[in-house]
Amino acid sequence: MKNLTLRIAFGGLLTLGLILPLAAATALAGPPEQGEIAPDFTLTTLDGAKTLTLSDFRGEVVYIDFWASWCGPCRRAFPEVKELYKEYSKAGLEVLAVSLDKTTKPAIKFFDKQEALFPGLHDLGGKVATKYGVKSIPTAIIVGPDGKIAMRMTGFDPKKLPQIKSTIEGLLESTEKHGDKS
Repeated sequence: MKNLTLRIAFGGLLTLGLILPLAAATALAGPPEQGEIAPDFTLTTLDGAKTLTLSDFRGEVVYIDFWASWCGPCRRAFPEVKELYKEYSKAGLEVLAVSLDKTTKPAIKFFDKQEALFPGLHDLGGKVATKYGVKSIPTAIIVGPDGKIAMRMTGFDPKKLPQIKSTIEGLLESTEKHGDKS
């Protein structure tokens, strides 16, 4: 790979080796899209008791919900996420609710009030959200058993629930057919 020479302010030159080209390639790549492998991550649960890693759920269907306790649309979407989990968890759906709150205290309070039965995780500083290209919340990512993104949704629109359910059902069905679910 060639070195890159940049002209900087006032006519100076700056030669950069591999760092700039790699950083530029990463920045230009953008967020992972449908059909691409979901970036792996490890986050701590809201209560700090344990860590969970996305790749540990390979072979399962995972609904990743990026949210925050102060976000109105997130608060309206949360009961729907709970219903999806209630409806499909026995068939193999996992939900990872990734809080983007600055601290865990308001997230725990909201999560406990909702009586959620799936894990709440804390993305301190939004590093995982950045990996996924989350620009606004709620954002949901459905990951298939093959680890690929099957669906991405920004915002909450109850009219999309049939499409969400259809995607989940198709992924769960493919999991059963291929014996991926243990």
